[in-house]
Amino acid sequence: MFKKIGDERAFNGILNQIIDNIQNGKLKAGDALPAERTMAETMGVSRPAVREVLRALELLGIIKPVPGGGNYITENLDTWLIGPLTILFKLNNGYLKQNQQFRAALEREAAILAAKKCTPLDAAELWMILDRLDSEEDEKTRGELDRELHTKIAKIADNPMVYSVLAAADQLTDNIVSGTRDYIMRKNNSSKDIDEQHHRLVEAIINNDVEQAEHCMSEHMDTIERYMDEMQKECKPEGKRI
Repeated sequence: MFKKIGDERAFNGILNQIIDNIQNGKLKAGDALPAERTMAETMGVSRPAVREVLRALELLGIIKPVPGGGNYITENLDTWLIGPLTILFKLNNGYLKQNQQFRAALEREAAILAAKKCTPLDAAELWMILDRLDSEEDEKTRGELDRELHTKIAKIADNPMVYSVLAAADQLTDNIVSGTRDYIMRKNNSSKDIDEQHHRLVEAIINNDVEQAEHCMSEHMDTIERYMDEMQKECKPEGKRI
């Protein structure tokens, strides 16, 4: 699985070999990596060098260490991007509007893919979330169900990259959806327009209507961005980037 490292820097050589083994299937989700000493001897590097790479991969969410039990490839490789992307979004925290625009583009793509791939089981789960949204009176819980609906659409899309980026964006803007819904409720005494958009979106997805799904998600994202702009204009501190 591993071989002697040539002229490249030890860190890069170790990292590249681990990633290559994941890509070619020699290392799969849940597999244990060889012991640090074995890896160091096989690649002709020091144990601290191996440990440095393993620590970096742990921070990225690719490797999960078990105290006294070695290091394992994460069980869910589809979500490993969430960690580094969350850090990136947090570093860009001042530009919430740009992050929302980027997220909107991914939400539209997720809706398109979901409309192509939605199964009867997926449709039932989407309707179940909508039913809970319709019957729930607590606005905080409705905000959580709103996020759950968008997460389900991203999962139906069945694209790990799209799902991971959206999940990372969610962790940064965790309070935006519920905050926006609160603002809409204060302004309109109702979130009827958002709820109706959700219904049209779900109907398009379960009917495998790609064009309508894209249109509905675009309309929904435009509405969210408009309300976010209004919120930020009302409470933006001096010098705050939007």
